[in-house]
Amino acid sequence: MSSHPPKLRFITYLCPSIPVEYFETIIYYLGDRLGCDVSLLYESRFSGPPTDTADPFSLNEVDIGFMCSSPFLKLLESKPNVCELLPAGPLAVHPKNSGNRPVYFTDVIVHKDNVQKYPEFKNLRGARWAYNEPTSLSGCLSTLSMLKKMGENANFFGHSVQSGSHLKSLQMVLNHTVDGAAVDSFSLMMQKAQNLDLEKNIHVIESWGPYPIQPLVFRAGLDVKLKRKVTQALLEAHADPQMREKLGQFGISKFVPVNMSLFDRETQLQEDVKGLTDRPAYY
Repeated sequence: MSSHPPKLRFITYLCPSIPVEYFETIIYYLGDRLGCDVSLLYESRFSGPPTDTADPFSLNEVDIGFMCSSPFLKLLESKPNVCELLPAGPLAVHPKNSGNRPVYFTDVIVHKDNVQKYPEFKNLRGARWAYNEPTSLSGCLSTLSMLKKMGENANFFGHSVQSGSHLKSLQMVLNHTVDGAAVDSFSLMMQKAQNLDLEKNIHVIESWGPYPIQPLVFRAGLDVKLKRKVTQALLEAHADPQMREKLGQFGISKFVPVNMSLFDRETQLQEDVKGLTDRPAYY
């Protein structure tokens, strides 16, 4: 009797801001490379496991997750034995990423029709502003940090709205519902590649960062040998011509080794904006 192949259960908290095809490309590659069955759960309500409910890693429902760094760090702090960093991260294309680092940026965007009115972030005083959620590094924390450096606070904006996702923030700028927004450069790059309206009409006036790229996260109890195989497969993905081409379509050149020091910048920024409020409004 033949044994069943091992199964890797994935979850992404980064859809729809990052297209699901990106995650499918990665998990199907890993499945083929390692001879594993793979499955993918989508959680679009949160950017990572909420702290007030049981997380899927603790419940042994998933093995590998894609999430934002802020909820990952909170999960590590509250449940240090539940998950761990998968030590490989993607190199994403960005004009400011000249050092080929596993990072992304906050892109401050306006509609192309408003570039003359809002050539820089400082010109958005009194404007309508959107961000995805209060815990987001790229959407909110980076904005609060910049406002603090300017000697300002959230009252700088005439109106500030929590959109719910980077994709919704993009759509609000595109539709002139708001004047500007802070979005994840990784998400913006991928969305522009799929949406000509965004490519034609969304303009980046500033980029802040760099910030640590969204982590891949292991369930701590996953077999050690399987963790090593997954990590090695990702680090070697660019050596496969077909996979290299697929990654390139998402603006990714390859995966590189990462460790927890990557998140030192975020920890410092979180401390810097502690006590500051985003004062969200809802449409």
